[in-house]
Amino acid sequence: MPILLLIASVCGAQQIQDINLFGLEQRTGTPRFQAMAGAFGALGGDFSALAINPAGAAVFKHNQLGFSLSQHITENQTSFGNQNSLNDTRQLGFNQAGIVFVYENRNSSPWKRLSLALNSDNSNFYKGAISANGIAANGLDQYFLDNAEGIPFGDLLKLDNELLEEAYLNIGSEIGFTAQQAFLGYYAGVLDPSEMDNNNTSSYVSNALYKQLEQSHNIRTKGKNSKFISTVAAQYMDFLYLGVGLEFQNLLYEKQTRIQENGYENSSPLQYLNFNNFIETSGNALALNVGAITKIGNSLRLGLSYKTPTWYTLSDKTHQQIESNLEDLDIKFIDKNQINIFEDYQITIPSKITASAAVVLGKRGLISLDYSQQDFSKARFRPLADTFFTTLNQSTARQLTTVNTLNIGGEYNLGRLSLRMGYGSNNSPFQTNDSFSENQALGFGWIFGGGKIDFSFSQWSTSNSHTTLNYTGAPEMTLKTIRNTATIGYTLFF
Repeated sequence: MPILLLIASVCGAQQIQDINLFGLEQRTGTPRFQAMAGAFGALGGDFSALAINPAGAAVFKHNQLGFSLSQHITENQTSFGNQNSLNDTRQLGFNQAGIVFVYENRNSSPWKRLSLALNSDNSNFYKGAISANGIAANGLDQYFLDNAEGIPFGDLLKLDNELLEEAYLNIGSEIGFTAQQAFLGYYAGVLDPSEMDNNNTSSYVSNALYKQLEQSHNIRTKGKNSKFISTVAAQYMDFLYLGVGLEFQNLLYEKQTRIQENGYENSSPLQYLNFNNFIETSGNALALNVGAITKIGNSLRLGLSYKTPTWYTLSDKTHQQIESNLEDLDIKFIDKNQINIFEDYQITIPSKITASAAVVLGKRGLISLDYSQQDFSKARFRPLADTFFTTLNQSTARQLTTVNTLNIGGEYNLGRLSLRMGYGSNNSPFQTNDSFSENQALGFGWIFGGGKIDFSFSQWSTSNSHTTLNYTGAPEMTLKTIRNTATIGYTLFF
């Protein structure tokens, strides 16, 4: 039976990167949507387009049922300490399913059509692997020193007749995350108090001597963020479409990190150190989306939509393991069975506004463009009264910026066959990071009888800097992620 821990306030498991991880969506969905890079804000008539502009549900002309199957291949190219590595993962599964009911108004009312649509999409999926080996100027001892600084040595000692694993959980529950990490550092032999006989001292020294270190980082992630949207939309006369959608999200994210460190000087008391961390984040979210599409003449379509902030309620579970040549023998009992369960917390992802335009070239095809803005500096961790979240929110406001997203798509019709292409890009939400994400896609569709089959191939790529743990002088690795996705979908008209 695992031992559970409830941490009352400051938990330390959350970080600014969570805003990027849970707030930036990858454009998955139906094959047609993906092939045109999701540029559907002024078009509608597609299940996945409901997440961009709910007014698009009123563009459907008849009842439809559709689903899509995707094969994802994710490559992580890592550069760390002048050494490069490559890892790839594969994932196959259904990523979209939707249904729409269209009610035509046969009366003389200017309201011509009412549509009710339900759709489920995977807005993000997290399966991936990173392996990186390189030289680091600062070791893991700095992580434990950062956490120990200011904590009285007596608070880190296990009580008489208390098991080491019990002390680990109790310290985390009663004092907090940073003290728990300092406890691990002390009983693993990474650090000692500057005065061993003084339980009141809050100054610590490292047992590691080095000029540089060899570090190995192995990271495995999995999970997904699935989105369910319920939409109501209506067509007014022949030129205006209005819609509102209620969005529910369900999140599961797991991350396991393993860091191995050696290369200490011969005179160093500490000769090797292995540190493993596991975190599971789960929860749900809610948002509201409203939008409109208007037809100007026979060719031009304009769209505008507003998505409210997305309110996440999340919970975290963690477990850790550490080993070294100086470890207390009982530290091996701190393992996957000693689980830290944190109190629920909230993340508010900022609102998004999307402006869209499309030119319809008769029956020959179309060109569509979406532009959206989302100010990530307004993201917030809650409860606001928590001092840890107060500090985190200050960093969020200072370090994050507005994300601008541009998506362009086109379709060319050859009778029952349609050919499609798309391109999308957005900048990083971090002010100090000038990298951006790109999405290139193509595909085709074939209409036959009472349905259609669509296919798309898309490549999404992004690059950024990454640190496995946050501490003073933590080594950074450059990470480039390329995700190739092939999707096939079937739609039934009824």
